[in-house]
Amino acid sequence: MALIVAAAFFMEILDATIIAPAIPEMAKSFGTTAVAVSTGISSYLITVAIFIPASAWLSDRFGARNVFTFAIALFTVASVLCGFSQTLEQFTLARILQGIGGAMMSPVGRIEVMRRTDKAQLLRTIAFLTWPGLSALVVGPPLGGLLTTYLSWRWIFFINVPIGILGIVLVQVFFDRARRTAVRRFDLLGFALNGGALGTLIYGIESVSRNESWIATVGFIGLGAILGFFAIRHALTHPAPLLSLGPFSVPSFAIGTLTGGGLFRLSASGTAFILPVMFQVGFGTTAFAAGLLVGCYLAGDLGIKIVANQIVRRFGFRNTLLGGTLVVVLVSIPLLLINARTSLWIVIPVLVAVGASRSVQFTALNSLIFAELPAEQIGSASALNSMSHQVSSGIGVGLAAVALALSSLSQGHGGGSLSMLDFRVALGFTLLLALAAVLFYSRMSPQTGMQVTGHRPR
Repeated sequence: MALIVAAAFFMEILDATIIAPAIPEMAKSFGTTAVAVSTGISSYLITVAIFIPASAWLSDRFGARNVFTFAIALFTVASVLCGFSQTLEQFTLARILQGIGGAMMSPVGRIEVMRRTDKAQLLRTIAFLTWPGLSALVVGPPLGGLLTTYLSWRWIFFINVPIGILGIVLVQVFFDRARRTAVRRFDLLGFALNGGALGTLIYGIESVSRNESWIATVGFIGLGAILGFFAIRHALTHPAPLLSLGPFSVPSFAIGTLTGGGLFRLSASGTAFILPVMFQVGFGTTAFAAGLLVGCYLAGDLGIKIVANQIVRRFGFRNTLLGGTLVVVLVSIPLLLINARTSLWIVIPVLVAVGASRSVQFTALNSLIFAELPAEQIGSASALNSMSHQVSSGIGVGLAAVALALSSLSQGHGGGSLSMLDFRVALGFTLLLALAAVLFYSRMSPQTGMQVTGHRPR
Protein backbone atom coordinates (compact mmCIF):
# COMPACT_ATOMS: atom_id res chain seq x y z
CA MET A 1 0.00 0.00 0.00
CA ALA A 2 2.75 2.45 0.95
CA LEU A 3 4.46 1.86 -2.40
CA ILE A 4 1.31 2.75 -4.37
CA VAL A 5 0.74 5.89 -2.30
CA ALA A 6 4.35 6.86 -2.91
CA ALA A 7 3.82 6.35 -6.66
CA ALA A 8 0.77 8.65 -6.60
CA PHE A 9 2.83 11.20 -4.73
CA PHE A 10 5.46 10.89 -7.48
CA MET A 11 2.89 11.74 -10.16
CA GLU A 12 1.63 14.76 -8.22
CA ILE A 13 5.11 16.15 -7.56
CA LEU A 14 6.21 15.49 -11.13
CA ASP A 15 3.21 17.45 -12.39
CA ALA A 16 4.00 20.31 -10.00
CA THR A 17 7.72 20.58 -10.86
CA ILE A 18 7.68 19.79 -14.57
CA ILE A 19 5.61 22.89 -15.29
CA ALA A 20 8.10 25.43 -13.91
CA PRO A 21 10.49 25.68 -16.91
CA ALA A 22 7.53 25.87 -19.30
CA ILE A 23 5.96 29.01 -17.80
CA PRO A 24 7.44 31.56 -20.27
CA GLU A 25 6.52 29.42 -23.31
CA MET A 26 3.03 28.84 -21.97
CA ALA A 27 2.67 32.60 -21.54
CA LYS A 28 3.56 33.08 -25.21
CA SER A 29 1.02 30.46 -26.29
CA PHE A 30 -1.72 32.07 -24.22
CA GLY A 31 -0.78 35.59 -25.28
CA THR A 32 -0.12 36.76 -21.72
CA THR A 33 2.75 37.29 -19.27
CA ALA A 34 4.73 34.78 -17.24
CA VAL A 35 3.45 36.45 -14.07
CA ALA A 36 -0.16 35.93 -15.20
CA VAL A 37 0.42 32.18 -15.68
CA SER A 38 0.84 31.99 -11.90
CA THR A 39 -2.98 31.98 -11.80
CA GLY A 40 -3.03 28.54 -13.40
CA ILE A 41 -0.51 27.26 -10.87
CA SER A 42 -2.06 28.71 -7.72
CA SER A 43 -5.59 27.74 -8.82
CA TYR A 44 -4.51 24.09 -8.76
CA LEU A 45 -2.97 24.41 -5.30
CA ILE A 46 -5.95 26.21 -3.82
CA THR A 47 -8.41 23.74 -5.38
CA VAL A 48 -6.49 20.91 -3.75
CA ALA A 49 -6.70 22.75 -0.44
CA ILE A 50 -10.46 23.27 -0.81
CA PHE A 51 -11.24 19.63 -1.58
CA ILE A 52 -8.75 17.96 0.77
CA PRO A 53 -11.11 18.22 3.79
CA ALA A 54 -13.71 16.21 1.85
CA SER A 55 -11.23 13.46 0.96
CA ALA A 56 -11.37 11.71 4.34
CA TRP A 57 -15.19 11.76 4.34
CA LEU A 58 -15.32 10.42 0.78
CA SER A 59 -12.81 7.70 1.69
CA ASP A 60 -14.94 6.56 4.62
CA ARG A 61 -18.16 6.82 2.61
CA PHE A 62 -17.11 5.07 -0.60
CA GLY A 63 -13.96 3.20 0.43
CA ALA A 64 -10.35 4.28 0.06
CA ARG A 65 -9.77 2.02 -2.94
CA ASN A 66 -12.67 3.47 -4.95
CA VAL A 67 -11.83 7.08 -4.11
CA PHE A 68 -8.14 6.53 -4.84
CA THR A 69 -8.94 5.03 -8.26
CA PHE A 70 -11.34 7.83 -9.15
CA ALA A 71 -8.82 10.46 -8.08
CA ILE A 72 -6.07 9.08 -10.31
CA ALA A 73 -8.48 8.82 -13.27
CA LEU A 74 -9.72 12.40 -12.82
CA PHE A 75 -6.17 13.72 -12.46
CA THR A 76 -5.18 11.95 -15.68
CA VAL A 77 -8.15 13.22 -17.72
CA ALA A 78 -7.59 16.76 -16.45
CA SER A 79 -3.94 16.51 -17.50
CA VAL A 80 -5.07 15.85 -21.07
CA LEU A 81 -7.35 18.89 -20.92
CA CYS A 82 -4.45 21.02 -19.68
CA GLY A 83 -2.39 19.90 -22.65
CA PHE A 84 -5.10 20.89 -25.13
CA SER A 85 -5.80 24.30 -23.54
CA GLN A 86 -5.69 27.25 -25.95
CA THR A 87 -6.19 30.12 -23.48
CA LEU A 88 -5.17 30.89 -19.91
CA GLU A 89 -8.82 30.65 -18.87
CA GLN A 90 -9.14 27.13 -20.32
CA PHE A 91 -5.87 26.12 -18.69
CA THR A 92 -6.97 27.48 -15.32
CA LEU A 93 -10.27 25.58 -15.47
CA ALA A 94 -8.45 22.36 -16.40
CA ARG A 95 -6.02 22.88 -13.51
CA ILE A 96 -8.96 23.31 -11.14
CA LEU A 97 -10.34 19.96 -12.31
CA GLN A 98 -6.89 18.46 -11.90
CA GLY A 99 -6.76 19.88 -8.39
CA ILE A 100 -9.95 18.06 -7.44
CA GLY A 101 -8.29 14.79 -8.42
CA GLY A 102 -5.07 15.70 -6.64
CA ALA A 103 -6.98 16.50 -3.45
CA MET A 104 -8.27 12.94 -3.23
CA MET A 105 -5.11 11.14 -4.35
CA SER A 106 -2.19 11.36 -1.93
CA PRO A 107 -4.20 12.48 1.15
CA VAL A 108 -6.46 9.42 1.05
CA GLY A 109 -3.52 7.07 0.68
CA ARG A 110 -1.48 8.90 3.31
CA ILE A 111 -4.26 8.60 5.89
CA GLU A 112 -4.46 4.84 5.37
CA VAL A 113 -0.69 4.45 5.74
CA MET A 114 -0.39 6.71 8.81
CA ARG A 115 -3.17 4.83 10.58
CA ARG A 116 -1.05 1.68 10.33
CA THR A 117 2.24 3.23 11.43
CA ASP A 118 3.71 3.16 14.96
CA LYS A 119 5.28 6.39 16.22
CA ALA A 120 8.64 4.63 16.49
CA GLN A 121 8.53 4.02 12.72
CA LEU A 122 7.18 7.48 11.86
CA LEU A 123 10.37 9.02 10.47
CA ARG A 124 11.13 5.91 8.41
CA THR A 125 7.61 5.67 6.97
CA ILE A 126 7.47 9.35 6.06
CA ALA A 127 10.88 9.05 4.41
CA PHE A 128 9.62 6.08 2.36
CA LEU A 129 6.58 8.04 1.20
CA THR A 130 8.68 11.10 0.45
CA TRP A 131 11.55 9.59 -1.58
CA PRO A 132 9.62 9.00 -4.83
CA GLY A 133 8.28 12.55 -4.65
CA LEU A 134 11.80 13.86 -4.16
CA SER A 135 12.91 11.89 -7.21
CA ALA A 136 10.17 13.65 -9.17
CA LEU A 137 11.49 16.96 -7.85
CA VAL A 138 14.83 16.33 -9.55
CA VAL A 139 13.48 14.71 -12.72
CA GLY A 140 10.62 17.18 -13.26
CA PRO A 141 12.37 20.47 -14.16
CA PRO A 142 14.91 19.03 -16.64
CA LEU A 143 12.23 16.86 -18.23
CA GLY A 144 9.85 19.81 -18.45
CA GLY A 145 12.55 21.96 -20.02
CA LEU A 146 13.49 19.20 -22.46
CA LEU A 147 9.91 18.65 -23.62
CA THR A 148 9.23 22.38 -23.86
CA THR A 149 12.40 23.14 -25.84
CA TYR A 150 12.33 20.23 -28.28
CA LEU A 151 8.64 19.26 -28.49
CA SER A 152 6.00 21.46 -26.84
CA TRP A 153 5.00 22.48 -23.34
CA ARG A 154 1.79 20.50 -23.89
CA TRP A 155 3.70 17.24 -23.54
CA ILE A 156 4.47 17.96 -19.90
CA PHE A 157 0.81 17.13 -19.24
CA PHE A 158 0.38 14.34 -21.77
CA ILE A 159 3.08 12.23 -20.07
CA ASN A 160 0.76 11.88 -17.06
CA VAL A 161 -1.47 9.57 -19.12
CA PRO A 162 0.66 6.38 -19.01
CA ILE A 163 1.59 7.05 -15.38
CA GLY A 164 -2.07 7.45 -14.47
CA ILE A 165 -3.13 4.27 -16.27
CA LEU A 166 -0.38 2.30 -14.53
CA GLY A 167 -1.44 3.74 -11.18
CA ILE A 168 -5.05 2.66 -11.68
CA VAL A 169 -3.94 -0.89 -12.52
CA LEU A 170 -1.69 -1.08 -9.45
CA VAL A 171 -4.48 0.11 -7.16
CA GLN A 172 -6.80 -2.62 -8.46
CA VAL A 173 -4.16 -5.30 -7.97
CA PHE A 174 -2.52 -4.36 -4.68
CA PHE A 175 -4.78 -1.97 -2.76
CA ASP A 176 -7.02 -3.37 -0.06
CA ARG A 177 -10.60 -4.04 -1.06
CA ALA A 178 -12.91 -1.08 -0.62
CA ARG A 179 -13.74 -0.80 3.07
CA ARG A 180 -16.63 1.47 3.96
CA THR A 181 -17.19 2.74 7.47
CA ALA A 182 -20.03 4.53 9.18
CA VAL A 183 -19.85 8.20 8.28
CA ARG A 184 -21.38 11.36 9.64
CA ARG A 185 -23.50 13.64 7.51
CA PHE A 186 -21.45 15.69 5.06
CA ASP A 187 -20.82 19.20 6.37
CA LEU A 188 -21.86 21.09 3.25
CA LEU A 189 -21.88 24.52 4.93
CA GLY A 190 -18.36 24.05 6.26
CA PHE A 191 -17.17 22.93 2.83
CA ALA A 192 -18.75 25.99 1.18
CA LEU A 193 -17.28 28.40 3.73
CA ASN A 194 -13.79 26.89 3.44
CA GLY A 195 -13.89 26.95 -0.35
CA GLY A 196 -15.30 30.45 -0.54
CA ALA A 197 -12.74 31.84 1.89
CA LEU A 198 -9.73 30.28 0.17
CA GLY A 199 -10.94 31.00 -3.36
CA THR A 200 -11.73 34.67 -2.80
CA LEU A 201 -8.59 35.25 -0.76
CA ILE A 202 -6.18 33.90 -3.38
CA TYR A 203 -8.09 35.63 -6.18
CA GLY A 204 -7.75 38.91 -4.32
CA ILE A 205 -4.02 38.43 -3.77
CA GLU A 206 -3.38 37.53 -7.40
CA SER A 207 -5.49 40.42 -8.68
CA VAL A 208 -2.61 42.69 -7.63
CA SER A 209 -0.29 40.99 -10.13
CA ARG A 210 -2.98 41.40 -12.81
CA ASN A 211 -3.09 45.14 -12.10
CA GLU A 212 -6.82 45.10 -11.36
CA SER A 213 -8.52 47.90 -9.42
CA TRP A 214 -7.65 48.22 -5.75
CA ILE A 215 -11.35 48.23 -4.92
CA ALA A 216 -11.73 44.73 -6.36
CA THR A 217 -8.53 43.55 -4.67
CA VAL A 218 -9.52 44.82 -1.22
CA GLY A 219 -13.06 43.57 -1.75
CA PHE A 220 -12.03 39.99 -2.53
CA ILE A 221 -9.43 39.83 0.24
CA GLY A 222 -11.92 41.31 2.69
CA LEU A 223 -14.62 38.85 1.62
CA GLY A 224 -12.12 36.00 2.01
CA ALA A 225 -11.29 37.15 5.54
CA ILE A 226 -14.97 37.38 6.49
CA LEU A 227 -15.75 33.94 5.08
CA GLY A 228 -12.65 32.60 6.82
CA PHE A 229 -13.88 33.95 10.15
CA PHE A 230 -17.24 32.22 9.73
CA ALA A 231 -15.52 29.02 8.54
CA ILE A 232 -13.43 28.91 11.72
CA ARG A 233 -16.42 29.67 13.93
CA HIS A 234 -18.42 26.97 12.17
CA ALA A 235 -15.64 24.42 12.66
CA LEU A 236 -15.44 25.26 16.37
CA THR A 237 -19.17 25.10 17.04
CA HIS A 238 -20.46 22.39 14.67
CA PRO A 239 -20.87 18.98 16.38
CA ALA A 240 -19.32 17.15 13.42
CA PRO A 241 -17.42 19.65 11.24
CA LEU A 242 -15.95 18.62 7.93
CA LEU A 243 -12.61 19.94 9.13
CA SER A 244 -11.85 19.52 12.82
CA LEU A 245 -9.45 22.12 14.22
CA GLY A 246 -8.61 19.96 17.23
CA PRO A 247 -5.02 19.18 16.14
CA PHE A 248 -4.18 22.89 16.31
CA SER A 249 -4.43 22.60 20.10
CA VAL A 250 -1.15 20.65 19.93
CA PRO A 251 1.58 23.35 19.77
CA SER A 252 4.01 21.34 17.65
CA PHE A 253 1.32 20.72 15.03
CA ALA A 254 0.29 24.38 14.95
CA ILE A 255 3.88 25.53 14.48
CA GLY A 256 4.64 22.93 11.82
CA THR A 257 1.58 23.63 9.71
CA LEU A 258 0.21 27.09 10.38
CA THR A 259 2.82 29.53 11.70
CA GLY A 260 6.51 28.71 11.28
CA GLY A 261 5.96 25.95 8.75
CA GLY A 262 3.42 28.03 6.85
CA LEU A 263 5.79 30.97 6.49
CA PHE A 264 8.62 28.71 5.39
CA ARG A 265 6.44 27.09 2.73
CA LEU A 266 5.37 30.53 1.48
CA SER A 267 9.04 31.29 0.97
CA ALA A 268 9.92 27.98 -0.67
CA SER A 269 7.01 27.96 -3.13
CA GLY A 270 7.65 31.57 -4.08
CA THR A 271 11.30 30.83 -4.79
CA ALA A 272 10.39 27.75 -6.85
CA PHE A 273 8.14 29.93 -9.03
CA ILE A 274 10.68 32.75 -9.45
CA LEU A 275 13.84 30.80 -10.31
CA PRO A 276 12.87 29.16 -13.65
CA VAL A 277 11.33 32.41 -14.90
CA MET A 278 14.45 34.33 -13.83
CA PHE A 279 16.74 31.93 -15.65
CA GLN A 280 14.81 32.26 -18.92
CA VAL A 281 13.71 35.90 -18.82
CA GLY A 282 16.57 37.37 -16.81
CA PHE A 283 19.46 35.15 -17.93
CA GLY A 284 18.16 34.40 -21.43
CA THR A 285 18.51 30.61 -21.18
CA THR A 286 16.37 28.02 -22.96
CA ALA A 287 13.64 26.18 -21.08
CA PHE A 288 15.85 23.08 -21.05
CA ALA A 289 18.80 24.95 -19.52
CA ALA A 290 16.49 26.54 -16.95
CA GLY A 291 15.12 23.10 -16.11
CA LEU A 292 18.63 21.75 -15.58
CA LEU A 293 19.48 24.64 -13.25
CA VAL A 294 16.30 24.16 -11.24
CA GLY A 295 17.12 20.45 -11.23
CA CYS A 296 20.42 21.30 -9.49
CA TYR A 297 18.47 23.21 -6.86
CA LEU A 298 16.22 20.21 -6.30
CA ALA A 299 19.09 17.72 -6.51
CA GLY A 300 20.44 19.29 -3.34
CA ASP A 301 17.05 18.61 -1.79
CA LEU A 302 17.21 14.94 -2.73
CA GLY A 303 20.90 14.41 -2.02
CA ILE A 304 20.82 15.43 1.63
CA LYS A 305 17.74 13.33 2.40
CA ILE A 306 20.11 10.45 3.14
CA VAL A 307 21.29 12.21 6.29
CA ALA A 308 18.39 14.61 6.94
CA ASN A 309 16.72 12.29 9.45
CA GLN A 310 20.02 11.88 11.30
CA ILE A 311 20.39 15.66 11.50
CA VAL A 312 16.92 15.98 13.02
CA ARG A 313 17.63 13.16 15.48
CA ARG A 314 20.99 14.67 16.45
CA PHE A 315 19.81 18.22 17.11
CA GLY A 316 16.09 17.83 17.79
CA PHE A 317 13.23 19.71 16.17
CA ARG A 318 13.78 23.12 17.78
CA ASN A 319 17.50 23.40 17.07
CA THR A 320 17.14 22.02 13.55
CA LEU A 321 14.40 24.46 12.61
CA LEU A 322 16.00 27.49 14.26
CA GLY A 323 19.53 26.96 13.00
CA GLY A 324 18.40 25.49 9.71
CA THR A 325 16.30 28.52 8.80
CA LEU A 326 19.26 30.82 9.35
CA VAL A 327 21.38 28.56 7.14
CA VAL A 328 18.72 28.68 4.41
CA VAL A 329 18.72 32.48 4.44
CA LEU A 330 22.52 32.74 4.42
CA VAL A 331 23.10 30.31 1.54
CA SER A 332 20.26 31.96 -0.43
CA ILE A 333 21.75 35.47 -0.34
CA PRO A 334 24.00 34.76 -3.38
CA LEU A 335 20.80 34.26 -5.42
CA LEU A 336 20.30 38.01 -5.09
CA LEU A 337 23.69 38.68 -6.68
CA ILE A 338 24.03 36.25 -9.59
CA ASN A 339 23.30 37.24 -13.20
CA ALA A 340 23.71 35.93 -16.74
CA ARG A 341 27.49 36.49 -16.58
CA THR A 342 28.00 34.58 -13.34
CA SER A 343 29.98 31.37 -13.82
CA LEU A 344 28.06 28.11 -13.55
CA TRP A 345 30.79 26.99 -11.15
CA ILE A 346 29.26 29.50 -8.74
CA VAL A 347 25.58 29.25 -9.68
CA ILE A 348 25.26 25.46 -9.43
CA PRO A 349 26.85 25.06 -5.96
CA VAL A 350 24.66 27.88 -4.67
CA LEU A 351 21.52 26.20 -6.01
CA VAL A 352 22.54 22.83 -4.55
CA ALA A 353 23.25 24.41 -1.15
CA VAL A 354 19.90 26.21 -1.11
CA GLY A 355 18.03 23.03 -2.02
CA ALA A 356 19.87 20.96 0.57
CA SER A 357 19.29 23.42 3.40
CA ARG A 358 15.58 23.66 2.63
CA SER A 359 15.30 19.87 2.47
CA VAL A 360 16.46 19.49 6.06
CA GLN A 361 13.81 21.98 7.12
CA PHE A 362 11.03 20.15 5.33
CA THR A 363 12.17 16.82 6.80
CA ALA A 364 11.89 18.31 10.28
CA LEU A 365 8.53 19.97 9.59
CA ASN A 366 6.97 16.87 8.01
CA SER A 367 7.81 14.83 11.11
CA LEU A 368 7.11 17.56 13.67
CA ILE A 369 3.44 17.80 12.75
CA PHE A 370 2.76 14.18 13.76
CA ALA A 371 5.31 13.95 16.58
CA GLU A 372 2.98 14.67 19.52
CA LEU A 373 -0.47 13.96 18.12
CA PRO A 374 -2.74 11.35 19.72
CA ALA A 375 -3.72 8.52 17.38
CA GLU A 376 -7.37 9.61 17.17
CA GLN A 377 -6.38 12.94 15.63
CA ILE A 378 -4.16 11.54 12.86
CA GLY A 379 -6.93 11.66 10.24
CA SER A 380 -7.92 15.26 10.94
CA ALA A 381 -4.29 16.29 11.25
CA SER A 382 -3.37 14.74 7.90
CA ALA A 383 -6.17 16.65 6.17
CA LEU A 384 -5.25 19.90 7.93
CA ASN A 385 -1.58 19.48 7.10
CA SER A 386 -2.24 18.74 3.43
CA MET A 387 -4.64 21.67 3.24
CA SER A 388 -2.18 24.02 4.94
CA HIS A 389 0.62 22.89 2.65
CA GLN A 390 -1.40 23.59 -0.49
CA VAL A 391 -2.73 26.92 0.78
CA SER A 392 0.71 28.19 1.75
CA SER A 393 2.17 26.99 -1.55
CA GLY A 394 -0.62 28.63 -3.55
CA ILE A 395 -0.39 31.89 -1.64
CA GLY A 396 3.41 31.74 -1.91
CA VAL A 397 3.21 31.60 -5.71
CA GLY A 398 0.65 34.41 -5.66
CA LEU A 399 2.80 36.61 -3.41
CA ALA A 400 5.87 35.99 -5.57
CA ALA A 401 3.89 37.03 -8.65
CA VAL A 402 2.67 40.13 -6.81
CA ALA A 403 6.23 41.04 -5.77
CA LEU A 404 7.43 40.70 -9.37
CA ALA A 405 4.51 42.74 -10.72
CA LEU A 406 4.81 45.53 -8.15
CA SER A 407 8.56 45.82 -8.67
CA SER A 408 8.06 45.98 -12.43
CA LEU A 409 5.33 48.62 -12.11
CA SER A 410 7.44 50.72 -9.74
CA GLN A 411 10.10 50.95 -12.46
CA GLY A 412 7.58 51.92 -15.11
CA HIS A 413 7.88 48.70 -17.09
CA GLY A 414 4.90 48.06 -19.36
CA GLY A 415 3.44 44.86 -20.75
CA GLY A 416 4.60 42.78 -17.80
CA SER A 417 8.29 42.94 -18.77
CA LEU A 418 10.69 41.93 -15.99
CA SER A 419 14.24 42.98 -15.16
CA MET A 420 16.87 41.35 -12.94
CA LEU A 421 16.06 43.91 -10.26
CA ASP A 422 12.47 42.64 -10.19
CA PHE A 423 13.65 39.08 -9.61
CA ARG A 424 16.03 40.21 -6.85
CA VAL A 425 13.28 42.14 -5.10
CA ALA A 426 10.95 39.13 -5.25
CA LEU A 427 13.63 36.71 -4.03
CA GLY A 428 14.54 39.06 -1.20
CA PHE A 429 10.89 39.13 -0.18
CA THR A 430 10.78 35.32 -0.02
CA LEU A 431 13.86 35.29 2.22
CA LEU A 432 12.16 37.67 4.64
CA LEU A 433 9.21 35.27 4.83
CA ALA A 434 11.56 32.40 5.73
CA LEU A 435 13.32 34.52 8.34
CA ALA A 436 9.98 35.40 9.96
CA ALA A 437 9.46 31.70 10.74
CA VAL A 438 12.25 31.95 13.34
CA LEU A 439 9.91 33.98 15.57
CA PHE A 440 7.70 30.91 15.96
CA TYR A 441 10.40 28.23 16.10
CA SER A 442 12.05 30.07 19.00
CA ARG A 443 8.91 29.51 21.09
CA MET A 444 9.20 25.73 20.84
CA SER A 445 10.30 23.74 23.86
CA PRO A 446 13.68 21.97 23.51
CA GLN A 447 11.84 18.77 24.52
CA THR A 448 9.40 18.98 21.60
CA GLY A 449 9.14 15.65 19.77
CA MET A 450 11.64 13.76 21.95
CA GLN A 451 9.66 10.54 21.45
CA VAL A 452 10.28 10.75 17.71
CA THR A 453 13.83 12.14 17.52
CA GLY A 454 15.30 10.62 20.67
CA HIS A 455 17.16 13.91 21.18
CA ARG A 456 17.64 14.89 24.81
CA PRO A 457 18.64 18.54 25.29
CA ARG A 458 21.43 19.22 27.74
